[in-house]
Amino acid sequence: MNYETVDDPYSDEYLYHEYVEYGDRWIYYDYLTEDFRAFFESLNPIIEVSKQLYDIACFFSLFINFFHLSILSRKTLRTNLVYLIMIGICICDIFQSLGNITQIGMDYIYQVQACYNGTRYSHLMVNLIAKTLQILCRRGSSFLALYIATIRALSVLFPMNNIISAMTQIKAGVLVMFLVSVASGSWSLVYFVKSKFVVVQNCDSEMVDYFSFTGPVVKLLRPSYLPYRLVDRETWELTYLMVDGFVAIFISICYFLVVIALVIGIRRANKIRKNVSKEEQSRTNTYALVLSMAFSLFVSEAFYAALFYASDIYFGYREQEEFKKLDSFVLTLQIVNSSVHCLICYCMSSQYRDTVRGLFGKRREDKSIVSIVRSSSE
Repeated sequence: MNYETVDDPYSDEYLYHEYVEYGDRWIYYDYLTEDFRAFFESLNPIIEVSKQLYDIACFFSLFINFFHLSILSRKTLRTNLVYLIMIGICICDIFQSLGNITQIGMDYIYQVQACYNGTRYSHLMVNLIAKTLQILCRRGSSFLALYIATIRALSVLFPMNNIISAMTQIKAGVLVMFLVSVASGSWSLVYFVKSKFVVVQNCDSEMVDYFSFTGPVVKLLRPSYLPYRLVDRETWELTYLMVDGFVAIFISICYFLVVIALVIGIRRANKIRKNVSKEEQSRTNTYALVLSMAFSLFVSEAFYAALFYASDIYFGYREQEEFKKLDSFVLTLQIVNSSVHCLICYCMSSQYRDTVRGLFGKRREDKSIVSIVRSSSE
């Protein structure tokens, strides 16, 4: 095993400061400045609260998205391209919440014994599958939402274009969902294949006083199972997360550009039209739905990208580990973003509201008046 350090191995830095294992090497691990140390120590209570909020948000999001899926899967909605793609986004959000809920459940099912950093192999495998599934769903849902906004923007800017018209068909939406699933699945599979487990050699210990005249001695504790741990902080993982962050930045920038194009197109169309019919008003509400979704996704993806970019800047310093702890806050934003889709659809889409009311037996009644004209021959 290689030990990398710029300090004298007999100095106080070596004796009293921490060295940690980065993949297959050991490096000196400390804060860049004392100001950062004090700042992150002040954030510890907030980080603990954010972790608890994230766990609660996952259960809340799971319930909301199941209800959202039951509405979107109705025949009146699933024949529309926008709502069809939203079904794919909703499924991704459900699996993302299930991934974290599974990890929470494993902590209760299997009790960690003796080795605080080592667990059962099956426990680690379930956690790895859940993390892989979260990566797949996070990328898949963001690309699908970008596709919805892009299609709407293009249909406004080029309403008479045959190619754009073909892209708004149901078959095109199904094809895009399939391609996004393959691409996101391949990307997440890289993380699953590259990850590896190693056996934990050193576990906890305790002082045991076998004989009163000899004094207490150190006894190594061993669990009832062979403990493993996930090898983290490897170069490939840091590069992988950095690339994933850059992809999130790219998606966020695309959202911003698409939203600008959509707003310009809507304003130009409104100037051309003098009298807005009911059908055109419904179309404007659909654009407002896309705008709201794009803005919420832009915020969540931007924070996610900023977190991993900051983590990469402080590579080799303790700040990197502290930034990693903030992922619960960022993931909570993404969970909240996925949960508000249902509320946005209800507020912005009359078709969605009518479907919800019909589900609960409160469909809006048609109040049109029918007049009966009697014949003069009667």
